[in-house]
Amino acid sequence: MWIEVPLSKPVQWPEGVRLPIIISVHHQSEEAAVVFGDGQPDPFDYSERQYGGRRGAWRLLEILGKHDVLGTWIICGATVEKYPQISQAVKKAGHAIAGHTYEHEMMCNYPPDQELGLIRKTVSVFEDRLGERLTGWRTCFASHHTIDLLLEHFDFEWDASIWNDDLPYMIEGHGKTLLEIPFSSYSDAAFAIQITNPMPPTPYGTWHSNTPEFIFRTMKAQFDALYERGADKPVLMPLTVHDFIVGRPSRSLVLDQFIAYAKQFPGVVFTTHDQVRAWWLQNYQERDRA
Repeated sequence: MWIEVPLSKPVQWPEGVRLPIIISVHHQSEEAAVVFGDGQPDPFDYSERQYGGRRGAWRLLEILGKHDVLGTWIICGATVEKYPQISQAVKKAGHAIAGHTYEHEMMCNYPPDQELGLIRKTVSVFEDRLGERLTGWRTCFASHHTIDLLLEHFDFEWDASIWNDDLPYMIEGHGKTLLEIPFSSYSDAAFAIQITNPMPPTPYGTWHSNTPEFIFRTMKAQFDALYERGADKPVLMPLTVHDFIVGRPSRSLVLDQFIAYAKQFPGVVFTTHDQVRAWWLQNYQERDRA
């Protein structure tokens, strides 16, 4: 079991940081494609998602490089195996890297022993294929056991699987600590959907999207609200982009335009989960020294 560790002093970001923005690139390509009753993936959805590994991830990497900003790449183990060149390029560019299960399994549907096995399998892939010791993790649809498994069996420094807060918080259990850095459902997969009836096999296909203008307005509204609040209180903006969704030309243009818009404002910092962890730990330093 684990407990939340109380803060030791009023929370704050480092001097000059008003709004940290973490762009999380979900590099998963065709993993999680819809599977029909016969066990075969829907060929249309599979090829739709496959775009992420073939083109989309490269385009997102290019846009981040254009703006000289770093983010966190949340990568499935199977995707590392299928598209190793992308993960190698991500690592070379200096982005943070985190695991995202092996084949984008919905962990809430697995018993603890199988979930543990899948996490271990993913960790091994990163070590074997990239020489990368994972320090961060984001589970797809966390189970009631996820946090305990991460604490008991691994040495992750942060997790970003939970949606329950706007700011990070420390958890402690099994003799270890872990910083939870929550993410939000206002990711691209949430606000890019145009709800219609009947629904297609998956609600996240790029043929089933709100307009780029709508998506940009949503990003801007989130940013404007957080930036205003950041004048008086600590805030954090997580922004999730999927390779097969935002990697498409029109949607990637929206990300390009949003980054350019946000960078105009003083105190806005595009950063990574690793850096946010380092900053947030300062809010616990007094407790650590006690």
